[in-house]
Amino acid sequence: MGKLMSFLGGGGGSRGLPGVSFEVQYFKVDHWVTETVCRTEEEALATANRLLPSRQGVRVLREFRRPDDGTSTETIIFSEMREQTRKPITITPVDEANYCKTPKDYFQLESRVLISKILRQYLDEKALTPTELMHHPGEMKRVMNFDSLVPNAVSRVASIQVKATGEDSRERRDAIYAVLEELKGRAEKAAAYKNLPYPKEIGFGATMERVEGAVKGDQEEADYLAKVILSRDLVNIRSLLGKAEWIIGLAAGGELEARHAGILDGVMADILSSPETVRDLLGRQPDLGTALMRLIDVVEGRYEPNPKEQAPDFTGPLSRWVATPAGVQTQGILVDFIQRQVRGNAKLSHGDSTAQLASFKALLARLMSPAGIVGGAKMADALVHGYLRFLQQGGAEGRRLALDGVLALLPTGAEKLTYLVALSGSEFAQKETETVLGRARSLMSNAAGVNGLVPASTPLKPKMQAMAGLYSSLVVCGFPEAERAALAEKLDDMVADYIVQSRVIEKLDDPSAQLRVRATRLVQFAATDVLSSPKARRIVRDQIVGHLRQPNFDGKFVEGLNTPEEKASALRYFYDLLNKAQFT
Repeated sequence: MGKLMSFLGGGGGSRGLPGVSFEVQYFKVDHWVTETVCRTEEEALATANRLLPSRQGVRVLREFRRPDDGTSTETIIFSEMREQTRKPITITPVDEANYCKTPKDYFQLESRVLISKILRQYLDEKALTPTELMHHPGEMKRVMNFDSLVPNAVSRVASIQVKATGEDSRERRDAIYAVLEELKGRAEKAAAYKNLPYPKEIGFGATMERVEGAVKGDQEEADYLAKVILSRDLVNIRSLLGKAEWIIGLAAGGELEARHAGILDGVMADILSSPETVRDLLGRQPDLGTALMRLIDVVEGRYEPNPKEQAPDFTGPLSRWVATPAGVQTQGILVDFIQRQVRGNAKLSHGDSTAQLASFKALLARLMSPAGIVGGAKMADALVHGYLRFLQQGGAEGRRLALDGVLALLPTGAEKLTYLVALSGSEFAQKETETVLGRARSLMSNAAGVNGLVPASTPLKPKMQAMAGLYSSLVVCGFPEAERAALAEKLDDMVADYIVQSRVIEKLDDPSAQLRVRATRLVQFAATDVLSSPKARRIVRDQIVGHLRQPNFDGKFVEGLNTPEEKASALRYFYDLLNKAQFT
């Protein structure tokens, strides 16, 4: 420690030099993990000083990137290992606990998330997941015999649950213990099966075929045995990151049935419920804001490797998998991680409050889309609470100021409304219903039509897509029914007026063009992702129906096409479009 303090007092001659950065790393089990990247030596050493009491070891790497050829060299300017005084492993306090009525309920995602939270210290120390605890008899026995960890966890969960049910807490504890003993007995029985297949050797699809054959098609038993088989191999992988890599390898090893892919998805969700593992997944990131942006890339399937980050090779395949229906549980876990970070008060970037706000604004923009907000109501709630990091006020006044602060960062009326619509289904809106609703009414009343919500320079299709997405979200949002209906009708009127005043139909249905071109343009414009509000759709529908009702429509539609095949194909394409537009 003294050596580090001498560094802090020594000045740091590389401060502020171009091409120089300082990476702070901490030692975790058997490898170094990047905590942050600093601009100056003083900042890096101060960060290392702060980390050392709670880490096994820390070090600071000085990286110099040559401007001429882009190559870099790294030099360790400080490294210190701390003598290990192992802290006792305890439960992590939780405030909510879902109520499980049957043993099967304990396997559901919500229950596994609870296990992951309350036993986080134990799981990280042992590099285990809730799946392994409940499906590997040895690991289940070890955790149940580990000091007073499980009794404390059961007591905590029972005390939370009886507040809602009015049960006797001792009876609830006994009921939970009885289920845990039942689960342990089932795991012991399953482990005694002979000749269970190895997914490493034959792949997961073939493994499931054998298992389902052995249990004569009993899907529930087959799914359970699959997790027993996976746990048998997972316990031998001594890092959570290694477990994630193995599971994504199985998932990408061939086409899997949806139910089989769902089993791997559940295991991956358990692995990535560890915050440390999520951070490791992203490699070297300069600050929290950048890391969250990269994690959004992962969630949306847009992640592309950056060699500077030194992320694991499997992060790319994981991203592509998470964005498919096969990865829905894992995606939910990652979105929940983003929400918790956004909601917190940790610094998003280096620098002063102006830099922090700029990082928050960039993150907000990345979370927004015409279809809504990544993470929906919970993310909208997290954003408004996250903005409190920039305010001195608390309570109701602070919440309202935070809401106005978030809205001020959104550039268009449509985005502000999209945010308010998402927020309407949140806990924040339950406390501040009139505040959120009042902001929505004000935006809708003050907007000068569609061009008041979306810039006039926006091309027609994305402009209408933004309105369609907003309308579709509005009609099912969390505002009171009467208010929701009034706002939706107002937006519908805006879109209909825009179509008439901007002569959209006349531009699409140019009389000088062939009927095939005119009719196809109209139907494409009427697609539900472009046009969803009823009055606006009626205008387009009436124009389309006018064409369809003219004598010999099909014959006129295919004029100019030569072969019967071309004509049949053109008509088939048109009527498919008509069907997708939900006009037939």
